[in-house]
Amino acid sequence: MYRGDFTGGRPAGRKVAIIGCEAKAQFCMKFRGKRRPNREFVALAVKSLGLEPLMHTPVENIDDFPKTGGFGGIIMGGSSLYVRNQDIAENDWLKKLIDFVRELHGKVPILGLCFGHQVIGRAFGSQAKIYGPGIFYEAGFVPVMLTPEGKRDVLFRGMPERFSALFSHYSCIPWVPEVGIALALPVNQANPSIQAMRVGESTWGVQFHPEYPESGIKEIVLKDRAAIEEHVDVEAVLRSLKPGKREDVRTLENFADFVLST
Repeated sequence: MYRGDFTGGRPAGRKVAIIGCEAKAQFCMKFRGKRRPNREFVALAVKSLGLEPLMHTPVENIDDFPKTGGFGGIIMGGSSLYVRNQDIAENDWLKKLIDFVRELHGKVPILGLCFGHQVIGRAFGSQAKIYGPGIFYEAGFVPVMLTPEGKRDVLFRGMPERFSALFSHYSCIPWVPEVGIALALPVNQANPSIQAMRVGESTWGVQFHPEYPESGIKEIVLKDRAAIEEHVDVEAVLRSLKPGKREDVRTLENFADFVLST
């Protein structure tokens, strides 16, 4: 079971900028006796990996972007927002975030989680699409498979070719930007989502949530049950959330190692 405990053993002190993409009061999950906004789970993971999180929330203050030179990596977390054309048009901070990713690309390692993954896709020419007929909402532990490029990529170092990752999303990046490489795809071929990709040498996106605890996804699914049960096998999702060793969290560990090596 996920407890926010990663492998550790890394030197402390390297700073990682966390971009919180959802307002603090928008949605919180219970963990370790308190309700926490989703961006706090990224901070917990970063601390567990021996890195120092620097929190920035442009969703609340459009000028709250990290200044270059004060950090060794960037992680963009999840959000209940989308990254469609209309969402970008309605949210100036999101336009600025996409420009920020383009500006910092290649200068510092970047990792996008779920919404952050889709921001990277949009920044480099892909589109974000709400799931259509056949798939309404992908949630729980879902199997993914690495592409040949993914098997060689440092983000998936030491991971099996197929593993289960923790998801909660209604939209996806259905194709990789021309300048990008697909690293992981769904085992379910009816699912159009690119589950992980890399642009350049050090900008990664993963559609899943290695930072979330299983209990958080269970809470989301139960909260939204009435709205999703016509389209989603809720009981199957809940059954998938069984405790056990998680492979998907190793992507965060590998990203931390990469940040420390650069």
